[in-house]
Amino acid sequence: MGPDPRANPLWGVLWGLSHSGGACMTVFKRDGSEFWWIEFQYKGERYRRSSESASKRKAEELERKWREELRANALLGKIPELAWGDAIDRYFKTVIEPRRNEGAAKRDLYVLSVLKAELGAATLISTLTAPAIVEYRGRLLGVGKAPATANRYLATIKAILRKAHTEWGALAVQPSFKLLKLSNERYRWLTDEEEDRLLIHSPVHLRDLCTFLIDTGARLSEATTLTWANVDMERHPRPLVKFMDTKSGKPRSVPLTKRVDDMFRRLRANKPSGVERVFLYRPLGNDRLREVKNGTKVTPFRNPHGAWYKATTDARLDDLNLHDLRHTFASRLVMRGVPLLTVSKLLGHATIQMTMRYAHLAPDAFDAAIEALECNRVTDTPNM
Repeated sequence: MGPDPRANPLWGVLWGLSHSGGACMTVFKRDGSEFWWIEFQYKGERYRRSSESASKRKAEELERKWREELRANALLGKIPELAWGDAIDRYFKTVIEPRRNEGAAKRDLYVLSVLKAELGAATLISTLTAPAIVEYRGRLLGVGKAPATANRYLATIKAILRKAHTEWGALAVQPSFKLLKLSNERYRWLTDEEEDRLLIHSPVHLRDLCTFLIDTGARLSEATTLTWANVDMERHPRPLVKFMDTKSGKPRSVPLTKRVDDMFRRLRANKPSGVERVFLYRPLGNDRLREVKNGTKVTPFRNPHGAWYKATTDARLDDLNLHDLRHTFASRLVMRGVPLLTVSKLLGHATIQMTMRYAHLAPDAFDAAIEALECNRVTDTPNM
């Protein structure tokens, strides 16, 4: 009879691994947290959650219980439970974090942090049923959230649960619930006369930015982060601007109008050395700035809302916001007969449905469609 393998000091470790599907126990404390956290791998998947206990012994007991549940579920063909906080963390790392758009990632991270706090990090996603989510939707409206804001939260919940169901194998049934119908969408755009008033009352740096937004449909973040490396001034027949850091994560290009072309040539001629951002301005009382050729000190644009508020107030356009300049770009294109699909590509919309909000501005296109239907047709109705 051979030696007893249990005499080997590694026997306990080897037995634990062989009976846990490859899971290895790990409990640890996070900086600033009084609770012990549990983290281990089981069959190639990483599991992590707070023990919600300051006792290491209790955390280790919970970890062992959790491993046993996973092993039992695997033997019975059951789907392992996933905590909402872990689902959010996984969604952030696999979906949000890889995006190029840092601004959008920050906004998404804020929404995720709210959802984690309000729905509970330890809540099991299997308990987030359609009735539970509808109840949460009511709570959002009850505390005064706008329908569009509530929909942003609900759409994020839907996206996470879809991933858990279709890709992670952590949710047997994906709950079905509807977003709110929006009645608070704005369709504000500038008339030519209003545009003149806005530009007249804007300081030169804001005037340049507004002109660019009106003529390219860029989002504010796309304009303020634009660098000269993404402006092709030598392209024919028109210069081109490339937006790399977009909300959808997909780059897009927009040709420049003549007035933006002229503006860019002026800005490039005065570009300070060492500054690659296109849109600069000269704030008061700031000595840590770059000098342009005429000695004026400038810094890259970040937040123009102070100058915007004064300009819109002086121009008597108090109901106007910066995003309405993007609406102006889209509305003008549609009203001048540009196909909605082309407008959608220029705006960088993820789907054509997002562009359909402007469809009502193109009644002439419908007339042309009916005329095409009648082309070369005999108009007299035959006798029956």
